[in-house]
Amino acid sequence: MSAEFHLRPAPSEVVRRDRRLPLAAAGVWAAGLAVLYGTAAIGAALAAVCLALALAGSRWRRGLGAAAATVAFGGMLGAGVTAVHVAARDHPELAAMTAAEAHGEAELVLQSVPKASSRRPDLVTASARLRSFTTDGATLEGNWKVLLVASGEEWAETTAGQRLAVPAVLREADAGRLTAAIVSARGPPEPEGPPSLPYRFADHVRERLSAAVAVVPQPEAGLIPALAVGDTSMMDAETAADFKATGLVHLVVVSGYHLSLIVGAVLAVATACRAGPRARVLAGAVAAGAIVVVAGPQPSVLRAAVMAGMTLLALAAGRPRAAMPALATAVLVLVLADPDMAAQAGFALSVAACVGLLLLAFRWAKPLEHRGWPQAVALAVTIPMATQVAVTPLLVGLGSGVSLVSVPVNLLAALVAAPVVVLSVGAAAAAAVWVPAGEVAAQLAAVPTRWLIWLARTGAEVPGAMLPLPGGVWWGLGSGAALAVLIWSLHSRRLRRPVFAVLAAAAVGAVPACLWTGGAPSGWVVTMCDVGQGDALVLPAGEDVVVVDVGPDPALVDACLDDLGVERIALLVLSHFHIDHTAGIGGAMEGREVGAVLAPPPGEARYGYDLVEEAAGAVPVLAAVPGEVFAFGATRLEVLAPPPEPLSGTRSDPNNNSVALRAEVAGTSVLLTGDVELEGQRALLAGGAALDVDVLKVPHHGSAFQVRELLEAADPAVALVGVGAGNEYGHPDPGPLAVLEERGALVFRTDEDGRITVVRNGDRFEVMTGA
Repeated sequence: MSAEFHLRPAPSEVVRRDRRLPLAAAGVWAAGLAVLYGTAAIGAALAAVCLALALAGSRWRRGLGAAAATVAFGGMLGAGVTAVHVAARDHPELAAMTAAEAHGEAELVLQSVPKASSRRPDLVTASARLRSFTTDGATLEGNWKVLLVASGEEWAETTAGQRLAVPAVLREADAGRLTAAIVSARGPPEPEGPPSLPYRFADHVRERLSAAVAVVPQPEAGLIPALAVGDTSMMDAETAADFKATGLVHLVVVSGYHLSLIVGAVLAVATACRAGPRARVLAGAVAAGAIVVVAGPQPSVLRAAVMAGMTLLALAAGRPRAAMPALATAVLVLVLADPDMAAQAGFALSVAACVGLLLLAFRWAKPLEHRGWPQAVALAVTIPMATQVAVTPLLVGLGSGVSLVSVPVNLLAALVAAPVVVLSVGAAAAAAVWVPAGEVAAQLAAVPTRWLIWLARTGAEVPGAMLPLPGGVWWGLGSGAALAVLIWSLHSRRLRRPVFAVLAAAAVGAVPACLWTGGAPSGWVVTMCDVGQGDALVLPAGEDVVVVDVGPDPALVDACLDDLGVERIALLVLSHFHIDHTAGIGGAMEGREVGAVLAPPPGEARYGYDLVEEAAGAVPVLAAVPGEVFAFGATRLEVLAPPPEPLSGTRSDPNNNSVALRAEVAGTSVLLTGDVELEGQRALLAGGAALDVDVLKVPHHGSAFQVRELLEAADPAVALVGVGAGNEYGHPDPGPLAVLEERGALVFRTDEDGRITVVRNGDRFEVMTGA
């Protein structure tokens, strides 16, 4: 008697060999992203080209031809669907209104809870759908995706899903997204009925959780809602900056990690209750749906939800889990459902982290398991390494910097990450039913939360914890290529040991570099820190320093001051109270003594003023008076502006009333101009002060609002521009830079050069760039 057995490849082998879904998803994503920057006609043409390529390659069953045909098929789908959305976005009547900045009455449906803007926290922003806009007696109706920008305390009472009317101005939105317009509110909202049931449920859970965590002290109370449902509104700025600097920010963004924990816990309970496959699938689907509703339609949440749905379907069908096809399906479905996903950095980072987990983490864990490591321990080590490698090119390309402490901090955070997330979600669920039960759960969640806060704070205090790198596409691609070569070298048996030796030597050498880093170079005159779209400058002042502006990010200015070895700030000058000059004050004052703060009147920028007032505490705040002189060692500062009678009625009164200083640092002159625009610059020219200097801080990040005569009067040898890569303001404008370069100035800008330090050696200037 004989029998034949046909060996069937393991499911993991099938997953690895069948690349059709990932290739199709890549085609959908790439085509969708391309069409978002174009028009509907371009999308239709691209879809036709992709269809032709797919048909031409259909005769290939394998190899590069088949792969190209699969990508082209995905491109056809992505281009065709996105073209339809772009046609709706570019509605001619709406486009005419945005170009004319029409004033009228907007009827909106909020899609997200209004939150403080990251650029200007005195404003709130929310995604919304514009249902109608009435201007000059004419009404345009539709259903367009828009960005709402508003100010006022009354917006705190609105919530997602709410229909409202508001007087507003329509403005053009940034290119490359499906956002059809920016709706700038010009008055309080008028609600028109309650939100739908899912939005009311989400609001109920958030409110009850906020009440429950009130029994827990800060910063734990602010972190628990973030861990549970991604609500970071209660987190203090210092904790948020620490989580960002140490790579723990993924814990406060609801993602696949959260859904896998919660759905897994629900399935475990259902299994323990002897529920059947259908009941388990239903329980898991309800849990995943509840998380999505409460957390909101964030990119990471939607991607994780679709993946969870695929997994539950596989469970219901009795088939093994296929993670990579599930991820590819999530990308394909989400980009086709909402092509705007293709341009969202959060979605790209989420997908990249999953790819690193699936392709690298498990493979890297195998050698450790063969050496006797328990699988859980091996994965705890390789998962943070793999995800960090996967997201690094994107972080570099986005100009976000790279955390050098992310891997060890995440490794230590893994000790409590799972229980703290489960306990935090449990607190939200319990509070939704009965607040006292939620209070007990919140107190339990606060215990492991303290470990995360200590880890983030300690990691952020390590000198050089955040490595600032120049941003942009080419830097991102270069870092990706370098990491690919490194990984290939580690997989090569002949190269593995030498590469490991080099990496080990670099790690050992980095320890004293981190411990003993700091201190500015000899003969330095001024340093412009790279803080993104904002200003932060440091001048020597004897044993101390003078800091002029602190940028928008506490972590970035703190890292810059750490690297310069700053322990005491003799004078902290705030040119004005816009957020890109003041929001980093917590980082500048962290662990440092500050002698005094010099600032102008707050004017309209009340949010920045309140932020500074809270952070300054007992530190005296001095009013800037023209003609006043401050001396610190070999450094002398003279206040040139604002004028005694503040300027009013200008394009931006806070900008034009910036504090402007002329500094003399050991014989080198520096003109620090804040964000003065046309009226403020003319006032400086009319003031009669000596404006010719060696180093000029170009006004207002090099914007187009420059008076040529001021640039010519300054006639600097070196000009510094503090500006963020890819900023939406078009800074710096090429016109003013051309004027400076024509007169022989060397122009340096932080978006291209990173941190900039000007050093004087005798009669010669040297400019050091990068970190």
